Amino acid sequence: MEKIIILMWLCTATATLNCKQIKTERVYFTEPFDCLVYGYSQSARLLRDFGREDVNKLKLTTKFLCIPGPKITTPKTFS
Repeated sequence: MEKIIILMWLCTATATLNCKQIKTERVYFTEPFDCLVYGYSQSARLLRDFGREDVNKLKLTTKFLCIPGPKITTPKTFS
């Protein structure tokens, strides 16, 4: 089964869009839906943590992608 990971960025929407990737927990999802819901909830939490004043002043936004993660294989055993 393919695993899905999330990549997130915090951006300032000034004259140009400047984004910096932020660390997220190393969570593997089995369905895009779960990754998307996680991304939106983490975005909301992050913006709340910054607070209304900083979000408005710095014009902060978030963006995220849910992409296929590395292939996880179980080691082969030989008898």
